[in-house]
Amino acid sequence: MSADGMFNRLGDRLAQNESGDVPVTMSDLLDLPDDQRTVVREVMRSSDPMTPGEVADALEWPLPDVERLLGDLSLLGMVEVVDGRIKVSPMHRTTRATPGGLWGLLDEL
Repeated sequence: MSADGMFNRLGDRLAQNESGDVPVTMSDLLDLPDDQRTVVREVMRSSDPMTPGEVADALEWPLPDVERLLGDLSLLGMVEVVDGRIKVSPMHRTTRATPGGLWGLLDEL
């Protein structure tokens, strides 16, 4: 894949996201630096919204480092902090829709 491929478009997507037109996608998570991706993964895997302290404890990282990363992720639109709890921002999901009866018609070919 070229340098202009999926893993290098995060800046463009985030610039578009600032206007609220294009939501962040799951593949954008792959473009994040390792430390930010680790924090997002920890938050996503939790059954309940976590506090920054809980994330720091779970990762065994210093709280100021986790808070800095959460601030960066918040500015990127990846996470939201609501009432002191971290939530992953709603992301665009690709859905597949198949026209009704199409596969039945293809069977006849």
